[in-house]
Amino acid sequence: MEILLADAQPQVRSALRLLLELEPEVTVVGEVTDANDLLNSIQNTRPDLLLLDWELPGLNDKNLVPVLRQGCPHLSIIALSGYFETRQRALSAGVEGFISKSHPPQDLLMTLRQVRKRHQKKKNQVVVEDWMTSDVITLSAQASALEAYRLMTKYHIRRLPILEDHNLVGIVTLGDIRRRKPSSVGSPDLPEINRSLNQLNIEKVMTPQPFTTPQSTPIAQAAA
Repeated sequence: MEILLADAQPQVRSALRLLLELEPEVTVVGEVTDANDLLNSIQNTRPDLLLLDWELPGLNDKNLVPVLRQGCPHLSIIALSGYFETRQRALSAGVEGFISKSHPPQDLLMTLRQVRKRHQKKKNQVVVEDWMTSDVITLSAQASALEAYRLMTKYHIRRLPILEDHNLVGIVTLGDIRRRKPSSVGSPDLPEINRSLNQLNIEKVMTPQPFTTPQSTPIAQAAA
């Protein structure tokens, strides 16, 4: 289970890390210190579980849980607080568990294991179709790397499918294209970069014959 920590206090985050390191099959994938970075961190790391300080600076608990799950619909959340009276408010907001910071570490581990068990059961029922994007932007294998680059930067696409006669023949990423930018003494100017990418066929850049899986595949199996 991959966990994101969100707490403003470094000593709390450090204690949580030490505690979670002792738990099998648990990995901390990141730390957040304020609400401004919370949504981006969730979208970038896509954790299974968020340990969330309910008093995180800048946090607004109104419609909080649905907003956090927009980019990660199966995210589980355990709220942490130094104030036990916030328990009902956090649970009403839709979190899976609440732990008072004054409680012993064993309480957190017990709640974590319960949430992990429920999360795994739910994950086993989710299939690729539930997560996949149906309205996909694609590109022909005859297109230029410049065209692919412009599409990916405009629509914030991390991976672009490449088609040939309506069949998937490759995948290209921004990293693939950036590695093919011209290198010279000094920094190449923008026209030179555009000219070079425009002359480069996307077929020369893409990863050919990418692995695919049926949309009925359980998401846990696809992620393995």
